[in-house]
Amino acid sequence: MSDVDKIYAGPGIFEWGVDEDGELEADGLIIDLTQGGINFTTTTTYFEPTIDQTGTAPVKSIATGTTGSIDFETPDMDFEKVLKYNPNASKVEDGTDPKKVKYHVTGLAGKELPRKRAVIKPQGVTDPDQFIYIESVGIKFDMNAAYVLDNNRRLTISAMAYPSLSATPKGLLYTWGDITAIA
Repeated sequence: MSDVDKIYAGPGIFEWGVDEDGELEADGLIIDLTQGGINFTTTTTYFEPTIDQTGTAPVKSIATGTTGSIDFETPDMDFEKVLKYNPNASKVEDGTDPKKVKYHVTGLAGKELPRKRAVIKPQGVTDPDQFIYIESVGIKFDMNAAYVLDNNRRLTISAMAYPSLSATPKGLLYTWGDITAIA
């Protein structure tokens, strides 16, 4: 029989830069204001060979790789957080008045995104069995600055989850549950 107490709803919290025990590192960040929820999805690609006798119908499917994506928007306009994950962002402090600050975001190619372990936690839930730890996450940054009456400005977070070649097991994409569990 199904247990309706295991149906969860509500917003999530995104933490980027957590250690192997799931604790936030000194240079990690927390985004706990979202708009429209947090979506984590995986995508697997396949090689599907065919033979002449079956025409275009594949005879089997072989997984060729899996990646993940985390997508959400946040009204948290703290650009200090953007500096941590966007190599195209920089901070400029005024030479005579340290209260005067500006942030530059350049659009040139060739900068690699930093990758860190992340976790998605349901708001108000302390049970680690409900957490999703994503092993290697690079955050992509785009601005969505709508100046309208009935909505607010927000940052669009679109992160890519990569299989980690240094994790155990090799190629670990994500862990559902208590990251501190040991075999």
